[in-house]
Amino acid sequence: MTEPTVSVCIVTCNHEKYIRQCIEGALAQAADTTIEILVGDDRSDDRTGEIVAELAGVHPDLLVHRRNDPRLGVWENLNSLLVRARGEFVAIIDGDDYWLPGKLDAQLAYLRAHPDCVAVYIDAMTVADDGEPMGRFNDVGERSIDLGFLLRRGNFLNSSSVLMRAECAQGLVAIEGQYLDYHAHLLHARKGRLAQIGRPLSAYRVRSSSSIVSNSNDFVRQLYWQAIMSVPRELVSDADFASGVADFMKRVVFRALSARQSALIREWAPRVFEASPYGRTRTSLLVAGAVVRSVYVESIGWLRAALGDRSAKVLYRR
Repeated sequence: MTEPTVSVCIVTCNHEKYIRQCIEGALAQAADTTIEILVGDDRSDDRTGEIVAELAGVHPDLLVHRRNDPRLGVWENLNSLLVRARGEFVAIIDGDDYWLPGKLDAQLAYLRAHPDCVAVYIDAMTVADDGEPMGRFNDVGERSIDLGFLLRRGNFLNSSSVLMRAECAQGLVAIEGQYLDYHAHLLHARKGRLAQIGRPLSAYRVRSSSSIVSNSNDFVRQLYWQAIMSVPRELVSDADFASGVADFMKRVVFRALSARQSALIREWAPRVFEASPYGRTRTSLLVAGAVVRSVYVESIGWLRAALGDRSAKVLYRR
């Protein structure tokens, strides 16, 4: 069999409302490069499997349907695809998201022109569960991203938009246990430079019915902290690491306020102070500065959106 340039790994479970659009968006990329599409159907108990099987029958040379039995869970399901990926480059997408034509072509051109870049992301338009357009995923635009910046600014990259070199994909397989997409981004950034293309050639479904962020907030918080702690201290400055844990605490503060759960602050503040290379007072000032900065940029964005600027509707502001 001809080796594909790109292996597309689609992880899905009970995505019958979305999976056809996801796969068809991936199939459209074959017009620009040679691809293989590996679909990990994690023992869906709706019509997801039927839809994937139907499309695999139409495109047997491009699409491989792997149905897990028993169910593996998100991370093992993804790993089962990554270890089978044959491409020089690997792309990952969740079964409830989708791509627009030209997405992989733009990313391949960037990676080939920049050998120091190990993974390139692309901005996404955000859509509601019913597909209604909502805005943009982030406000980063065209940007080169190093480990320090990613740690300071937190998780703003769209994991369903990534195209990475094969060695990065195999690095994910080596992570033990469950992990968040932010953990993956930080791991890639340890290998080399990351980048984002500003054109929204991907679509991210905000708070879909299968979203782990919507349904398991406490679990996500634990995994987010695990991601920060995974960064070897010798690879980043004290300032970057302190800013990273301060950004995490800012998120805890906002969650505590919105959910009226002050216990979250009491739970996490001691861990943040202990992990920070700075003292308690300086770290508290960093947290306060992060809170003020977020309030400011969100307020400006809200005002612009209220005045009719559709480009101001951004999910993650940096």
